[in-house]
Amino acid sequence: MINTTISRVVENEANRRAAAARKAAEERLKSLDSVCPRIAQLQREIRDTAIDFSRKIMDSPADADALNALANDIVADKRGQIARELADHGLPADYLETQYVCPVCRDTGYTKGGVCACMSQAVINASFSECGVNPNENFDNFRFDLLKDAKQQRAMRKIHDYCLNYAENFPDNELRDILLIGVPGVGKTYLLNCIGGRVLANGGSVLKLTAYNLIGRILDTLHDDPSERPDFAMPELLIIDDLGAEPMVMNVTVECLLSIICERQDKGLATLIATNLDTDELTERYGSRIVSRLLSPRTVKIIPIETANVRLVK
Repeated sequence: MINTTISRVVENEANRRAAAARKAAEERLKSLDSVCPRIAQLQREIRDTAIDFSRKIMDSPADADALNALANDIVADKRGQIARELADHGLPADYLETQYVCPVCRDTGYTKGGVCACMSQAVINASFSECGVNPNENFDNFRFDLLKDAKQQRAMRKIHDYCLNYAENFPDNELRDILLIGVPGVGKTYLLNCIGGRVLANGGSVLKLTAYNLIGRILDTLHDDPSERPDFAMPELLIIDDLGAEPMVMNVTVECLLSIICERQDKGLATLIATNLDTDELTERYGSRIVSRLLSPRTVKIIPIETANVRLVK
């Protein structure tokens, strides 16, 4: 079942695309007026043919088949003339046709499988206010010089390069998930933003939020209709920052986190997590069921960050 928020977002985006497509088509036709007025004349003749034959069919319904066939022949001939005119001016035959943003759903927002993938990020942004990725924290702005120790710089460069390759290869990575472990201030959030921003730039759908906000959203919608609750399996990449800082609500926090992680792993969807807790603290806080998922060597790249706190660098 598609909830009302998703339906509204898809409808609004589809309407926006349709309006933009109509305007673009009109501008393309208008641009040809001075260069090739014959095309505009042929377009008008096609429109007039449709109107004329519609009236004839209404007046003589018994002749509908013959009239339809004749109208189709006339229109096909005029379209052929338009194609030749376009070719003479170095333009493709479909130059005047609607140019869809998404040829899969033809900008309706839906396919037989439900909401089209082209709408995913728009739906995510509307459902969660925004995707949560800080665009100012990216690979281009990454600064190794904040680490004064050469050994730590080399260690961070290795982590940086792994994260960059992960983002560029997404979603085709050998290890689908990443767990960043380190004390506050070592750059975990920055790395998450770097990856999320690059995946977004490459066309993937992303949602980034703190574990605190994730649990808060779950608690806020706990008594809502299930179809109206946030769908954390929607984005191709889910980023959970600061795992361990969220409230531990009995029968909610652990079970909901486990449900989200299991669903995404079972569907082959990528999840990035950053935490200040070490593996022993993770086990103590969440139990073995979650930790076995978080630390699975078959699907998770565990990256301990043991560099200095760069927030303290002036």
